[in-house]
Amino acid sequence: MDQKRDVAIFVDMENLFGGYGKDVATVPLDQVIHDIEAEVARSGLGGQTAVARAYANWARGDMAGYRRQLLAGSIKPVQVFSFDHSTKNAADIELVVDALEVAADMPWIELFVIVSGDGDFVPLIRRLHALGKRSFVATTSHPAAGAVNKLLPSVADRFHIIDVAQAPAVVPAQRALPPKKAQPAKKPKPGNQKPQPVKKPQPAQKKSPAPKATVLEHPELKLYKASIHGFIRDDPTLWVNGKVSAQRLGLLLRKRWPNITYKTFGYATLTRFVEEGCGLKTAAQPAGGAVRKIGSSA
Repeated sequence: MDQKRDVAIFVDMENLFGGYGKDVATVPLDQVIHDIEAEVARSGLGGQTAVARAYANWARGDMAGYRRQLLAGSIKPVQVFSFDHSTKNAADIELVVDALEVAADMPWIELFVIVSGDGDFVPLIRRLHALGKRSFVATTSHPAAGAVNKLLPSVADRFHIIDVAQAPAVVPAQRALPPKKAQPAKKPKPGNQKPQPVKKPQPAQKKSPAPKATVLEHPELKLYKASIHGFIRDDPTLWVNGKVSAQRLGLLLRKRWPNITYKTFGYATLTRFVEEGCGLKTAAQPAGGAVRKIGSSA
């Protein structure tokens, strides 16, 4: 009998090639997918691949070399955009939103493969476990790949490093210079030495106070923000004259997160959380006037 297609693979390309400041074309994407599928079959965690997506800024000219690998491996390239001028963590947020959508819309997907070493995905894996899903984290031995967070392998059901052959960089040969001749040490002339001044002992410096302990970020904060960005991306009715309807957004959040609110993260109102925590402007009333409860009749 054919194996069930119950595996979803999400590839954080930016993490694998170490950022756009490096050579982005060095990731053997087809080998990565093939190795993951082989390891999934050996481990018995899942069957065949149903979803394979790779996240990056595919509009860059130097990303065009992946076109053949994307087509051959049936990998969907996901274009990463940002809500502001900074693109930091934009790919992570897109990946988290997509993974949660797949978990909700495709209940037959049982194994979620995250190809990244980024510790930002730890809350996502914990959430997937709470939804009854299995997790598989993979990275590569590529020297430019991002470092693996210490907590990431421990929370995943399986952690795997893909052995990637990397050709050594070619360093141009340099002409050897002749060794310098050792100069004989000069002997001090007798009777011509000045006495060295005696250094006074310096008073002991006061130790600077120990830095204050860093406040740890709530484990669900990134997922909560990702839900907000996902809602406003997919639901045009949330926008009112270029601003987000706080009331309608609140209804969607309560449905998705019945046990967590903006108060969980120390905010007094949802409006303040959306504006200060997410960098978005809010509108007091949703489009169309009164707010209708989700699921109620018109």
